[in-house]
Amino acid sequence: MKVRALLECTIDTANPAPELAATISAVLAALPNAESRLSVLQTLDDEIGRALADYLAPETEAAA
Repeated sequence: MKVRALLECTIDTANPAPELAATISAVLAALPNAESRLSVLQTLDDEIGRALADYLAPETEAAA
């Protein structure tokens, strides 16, 4: 049997940054230790970096 906690959230896409930040904070607060929190933050950092690279790639290619 697995024990798990779920967090449900609704994000207003018209102004998502504050709600995304609050969601991340809530997830981090629910994690049991600093190592888990760090792992989540590092994974998010990687995902955000990839998303930024993908988003900016067409601009970079157009300038070349």
